[in-house]
Amino acid sequence: MTLRLSLAKNDPLQTTFFCPERAIHYTSDTVTRNRPFLQGGSKATTTVWKNVVGESIHVGIIEWPANPNDRPTVVVGSRTIEMIKMGLYTYPEKFQGIHSEWYEWQIRQSRAQLVPLEVARSQACIATFVTTVTQALFRQKKSPALLISPEAVHILDDIVVTFIYFESQWRERERARSGAWDSGYAAGVAL
Repeated sequence: MTLRLSLAKNDPLQTTFFCPERAIHYTSDTVTRNRPFLQGGSKATTTVWKNVVGESIHVGIIEWPANPNDRPTVVVGSRTIEMIKMGLYTYPEKFQGIHSEWYEWQIRQSRAQLVPLEVARSQACIATFVTTVTQALFRQKKSPALLISPEAVHILDDIVVTFIYFESQWRERERARSGAWDSGYAAGVAL
């Protein structure tokens, strides 16, 4: 059965991913530190915690650099994960998982999806980010969720931390791209 990690807020940098059926949840918290006298300005750190049946475990960290041209550092457990950008203007980024398998985050139909690279490209994704829209009387409720296939649960920590990184980077690129037409827009990392 597919694991559904619902997001309390549609902001991967500052939310709780929860699955009440399995008594598990992840929490992401981002803290920005201003460095006014140093070049670049602000630097941010996203910390990810996993809570399993009341026990809180540190899972990962993402160090967002002050200079938007520098690559963030992604750490899961004690491993630094190198996120490899697959093209100059494209979104896919690949990484090596805990058991040395290669995976790639992609954008398909405006959704982040994770696919294993060892199998045929036509293979179904193992994780997908969805935003569900529910119609109620004069209101719409959106409940974003990360859907993870059963065969990927063994790399759950890798998926959650790299998803936070990838989705945040994609949103920032989309903001910059849509703002490129706005003459008053100043590009930069908005964390």
